Amino acid sequence: MLTRGEQDYIKVIYMLQETNNEEYLKNTVLVKKLGHTPQTVNETIKKLVNKNLLEYIPYKGSKLTEEGIEISIRLIRIHRLWELFLYEKLGFTWEQVHEEAEKLEHVTSKLLEERLYEFLGKPSKCPHGSSIPELITSMGIN
Repeated sequence: MLTRGEQDYIKVIYMLQETNNEEYLKNTVLVKKLGHTPQTVNETIKKLVNKNLLEYIPYKGSKLTEEGIEISIRLIRIHRLWELFLYEKLGFTWEQVHEEAEKLEHVTSKLLEERLYEFLGKPSKCPHGSSIPELITSMGIN
């Protein structure tokens, strides 16, 4: 089982690797992005390596394993589904949906994720226009 903090780390690593188009991500980038101390980042990286979610090479950085990638994509999917639900069904503003979806993504079971997706009509985009990734069934966080 992953902690919320560990889930946030792998999601941020995934998103940074995608936007920066880099295979390995240096710890200093995580320190800046997350606002954590170098020691906290190092400790979390070690935990994620021990859970086989990250590969780490000293002086080069970290990269997600296949399992880490799948969990990251699932977190992003759930987050975007919640954003859409909160915006369309509950009338939250664009500015409000992110913070609430950030909380909900960590406590959403696979069953709830599937039902939410069906309820929303199998959407392909969140309210911000970002793609909602396809369902990943081989691994998960809940």
